[in-house]
Amino acid sequence: MTVVESMTIPVPGGELYAEVVGSGPPVVLLHAGFLGVQMWDEQLELAAEHQLVRYEARSHGRSSTAMRDHHPSEDLRAVLDHLGLERVSLVGNSMGGGTSLTFALLHPDRVDRMVLFGPGVPPVEFRDPFILEHHREEEAAKRAMDADRFLDNALEYAVDGPHRRPDQVDPEVRRRCREMAATTVLNHHTATGRLLEVDVRSRLEEIAAPTVLVVGELESSDLHRMAREAARRMPHAELVEFGGCGHMTNMEDPQRANDLIRRHLAG
Repeated sequence: MTVVESMTIPVPGGELYAEVVGSGPPVVLLHAGFLGVQMWDEQLELAAEHQLVRYEARSHGRSSTAMRDHHPSEDLRAVLDHLGLERVSLVGNSMGGGTSLTFALLHPDRVDRMVLFGPGVPPVEFRDPFILEHHREEEAAKRAMDADRFLDNALEYAVDGPHRRPDQVDPEVRRRCREMAATTVLNHHTATGRLLEVDVRSRLEEIAAPTVLVVGELESSDLHRMAREAARRMPHAELVEFGGCGHMTNMEDPQRANDLIRRHLAG
């Protein structure tokens, strides 16, 4: 049986909840916004070949609530330094993909390869009317302090996407995402610190790490646009589309995701 070691890792102004499992070339799993380490449960089978590190970003899950502005890429560096990892591969989804791209730009000597599912490319710019409308609904739910309304809205745009009704999505994926998001909302609704972005978009040509960018067929147009641009401009990147999936590609089609990660990390 594979043993998962849990720990807290200090960062300026707080600490991050983290887990380490397996042995071999190290891989860090970076979760999507509002979610937590459990979104990578199906990827834990990769611990047979890799040392897997997964942690929860500030104001997410069991990590500290951010009361000051912070750079997520610097928290990633703190995780690697704490664990004594000089060079790793990165696997990220959405927000975690944006953190991965930022880290690979700022610390290229510490990144081997990347697999990024629906990554946001900082500074993230949303244009899709579907996403913009749900962001307005999100702000209205915040003002009304209506957690259920907030969570329902988050699942509609971040899990279902613009092309599916909720009943067309795997109910277990929706349940798990809602549970993780509810933990984040409950634990961190008092956060005042902002997540600071670095302008990665203007410097995509500088990110040399071999990268696979995965986008779900049923994803919003914004994520398709950002992934296409990154694949076109990064010197060693390729774009892969997962048919029948939305934003949570690694959860909706875990076997295909794991096979892709294995192949790419093997070089």
